[in-house]
Amino acid sequence: MLFLFIGYYDAEKMNQSSQQELDAVMERCNPPLETFFTKLNVLYEWHPGAETKRARLFDGQIQHQDGPDPDKTEQIGSLIVFEADDMEQAVDLALLHPTTQLPEAQKYGWRMEVRPLIDPKEAK
Repeated sequence: MLFLFIGYYDAEKMNQSSQQELDAVMERCNPPLETFFTKLNVLYEWHPGAETKRARLFDGQIQHQDGPDPDKTEQIGSLIVFEADDMEQAVDLALLHPTTQLPEAQKYGWRMEVRPLIDPKEAK
């Protein structure tokens, strides 16, 4: 089965730290990330520095905007499509991600979700 891993962070909390602090915590993310990517069969990964576009209907008009929604403090930091046998295994594997492995996770509002992906051809 395919699953979507979504990792979130709190932008306000992250922005309260110095660049030096953030660099240090990101460095501490490397060992759990190495384990995470070794144990998972990752098929796709979104790069957080990649271009982002948004659109919404507002007063009958479609508004196009660049970047993540600045009105939301919770932002997406990771999107990963991976394989697992079932939801239980998917969650066990996802728990290897730094969102649940580092003590700083709470400080920065890190959290994760796992969602099953359905092949539309098989859903009929």
